[in-house]
Amino acid sequence: MSKLIDPGYFSKQVFADTKRGEFNTKNRIIVENNVDVDFVFMGDSITDNCEISAYLTKSNKMILNRGIGGDRTEYVLKRFDADVVQLKPKHCILMIGVNDSWDLEYEPWSRTEGMSVEAVSERTYENIRQMVNKAKSNNINLIMCSILPTNMTFTNRNKERNIYIVDVNQRLKKLCKEENLIYVDCYSEFVAEGDNYVKDGLTFEGLHPNTQGYNIMMKILKETLSNNGIEF
Repeated sequence: MSKLIDPGYFSKQVFADTKRGEFNTKNRIIVENNVDVDFVFMGDSITDNCEISAYLTKSNKMILNRGIGGDRTEYVLKRFDADVVQLKPKHCILMIGVNDSWDLEYEPWSRTEGMSVEAVSERTYENIRQMVNKAKSNNINLIMCSILPTNMTFTNRNKERNIYIVDVNQRLKKLCKEENLIYVDCYSEFVAEGDNYVKDGLTFEGLHPNTQGYNIMMKILKETLSNNGIEF
């Protein structure tokens, strides 16, 4: 019996731990039965909440969802070997980074300032760049999705969050060009004209896509993959 890669639990309470047992069981089934995997979707709640099969009614592809609500790039990087590499997918569709922006927030109870946009953006980019390296070294075609714009007016760093998203997306687009990766630009269809906030009517609360939002996302993904010779 082959040894299953398991990142274990982390030293503090993090969202990535909430599905560790579930994913370990599912990963073992895939690995020990030598199942050929076509796509792994990797990300946070925007990936986790998507009913991917609803958009693939005529597909015969093996597609796995390894999104975890609330996840951040730090922990996606730590579980990348377990939830992507060992499954040996042909393609990994990655959308991650919006939750890192919570570190921008001012904490009123402790009166602690958040991190700067530059610091969080650099950290996010570096974590994703390491995921790209892992994918390339294991012959996995990583497909990079842009981070979506938001409009969470109930937070105290709403403006800074969207500046951060623009900066990270610019970095990721440049990285994809340098590494010859496919970049899926959903951001441009979600952002309000002349601004950097999400359009009205595409999310539930300024963050998570509703049905219309997911319809747009999956349409863009399918078209981008098709334009690059990949059947989804």
